Amino acid sequence: MRILTFFIVFILSSHSFAYDSQRAGFTVTINGELNPYRIFSTFVMPGAEIVISSTEAITVSSSEVAVNATSFNTRWKLKAPNSPGAYIASVSNKDGKAITVNILVLTPLSQMKGEYLNGYRIGNYPAQPLRGNPIYNAPKGLFEVTTSNQDLKLSPHFTLKQFICKQAGGPPKYLIVRERLLLKLEFILERVNEKGYAIETFGFISGYRTPFYNKSIKNVQYSRHVYGGAADIFIDQNKDGSMDDLNKDGRIDEQDVRIFFNIVESEYSKDRYSKFVGGLGFYRKNSRHNGFIHVDVRGSRARW
Repeated sequence: MRILTFFIVFILSSHSFAYDSQRAGFTVTINGELNPYRIFSTFVMPGAEIVISSTEAITVSSSEVAVNATSFNTRWKLKAPNSPGAYIASVSNKDGKAITVNILVLTPLSQMKGEYLNGYRIGNYPAQPLRGNPIYNAPKGLFEVTTSNQDLKLSPHFTLKQFICKQAGGPPKYLIVRERLLLKLEFILERVNEKGYAIETFGFISGYRTPFYNKSIKNVQYSRHVYGGAADIFIDQNKDGSMDDLNKDGRIDEQDVRIFFNIVESEYSKDRYSKFVGGLGFYRKNSRHNGFIHVDVRGSRARW
């Protein structure tokens, strides 16, 4: 009986999960994005200026990046290295709480040869932004993803690997992720856990797409995916790679996708969600997947 009791306790404890939002206890603004998390990332061009500020005095330090304080230690300027790659800065407040900032220096697209960047096919971005909207400007560079850095955490619960384009080729591969998308995904993840769906991260159908891959799957030219501003995601508690039976009715269908969709939709009327306004798409189960939702940060409301 003692052995059986131990076995049951072990099984239950091995499957338990306590979600931690990993909020830092203070906030900093990094190149215009307000971040409350212990880990955050910013994508920048070589030699670019990075501004980190707060409403309280902070200390910014790095052994890899040049750092200068201004304005009573509430505003700091950093200069990104000239060589593409991942660099780290640390931000702390007077209470000793800390935020790790990943400074991800891009490889300029000016180095492309035809449609290729270091042997990886990118394709061609549209020459003009959609209806003149600057969020559809082509990125100036992409971040190089290798087998050694693909597990890097961009934010507490999302890694580089999750956003990699599914096209063949590489390593290296290349991508970009909008910082606001990371914040939106963390926000939605927190809401999902509040609703009782205990997960550490989302399953991904699609994150970044190269223009070449996006065209090959016959998606629209100005898809937010090619600008790093969209993710197709699902709730996967049992980690089997597909949407779960969220309503526990014994089958996985559009009702489960609708539950996830409605969790996000319910936030649109709230002030706390205002900066995350964007597209929200509903995708039913088919022969390739069990359904998912699309979220993006286009800055205007869109539904499908």
